[in-house]
Amino acid sequence: MFNFVKKTTFAATVSLAALAASGAVAGPGVSDIDVQAKIAAPQGSNALDLYPTIAEDLERAILERVDTANDPNGPTITVKIKRVSLDGDTILPDTAEFNELEGFLSYQGGSREVVENIILSAHTDESAVPAGVIAIPPSQDDFYDAMLTAFADRVVELVPAEDINSGS
Repeated sequence: MFNFVKKTTFAATVSLAALAASGAVAGPGVSDIDVQAKIAAPQGSNALDLYPTIAEDLERAILERVDTANDPNGPTITVKIKRVSLDGDTILPDTAEFNELEGFLSYQGGSREVVENIILSAHTDESAVPAGVIAIPPSQDDFYDAMLTAFADRVVELVPAEDINSGS
């Protein structure tokens, strides 16, 4: 009898391990993340000329924050960057400065659907610097990374945590 239980337990363990390895046991994670930059403005926009990799950079930032799964039927995140501007102006200066980033999030196939506009607007408060202290503004690269990080963080806040994180 003991040998029968031992063999049955071993067979069940091997079967479960094979099933998990095949990806048939679906766990939390996103099967696809698609970020697109579809910037259209009535007065034009030069953001994609100045930041040609913005979609890839934002996708990478989101990937760093969510678990992925190999389930082709799993949940998907789609983000469309719609506007990059400096105080509302979509023609950025030669310095490539911007302080507004707007996009659209669509999360499908998880425990609930999420469709949201995400609008980020960064402003500095130069009056907050105490007298006698030298303020050092962030570099353009630092600011760019901060805006994409904040956008990716907002995406993760909006989608159901149980669908995108395994708790690790």
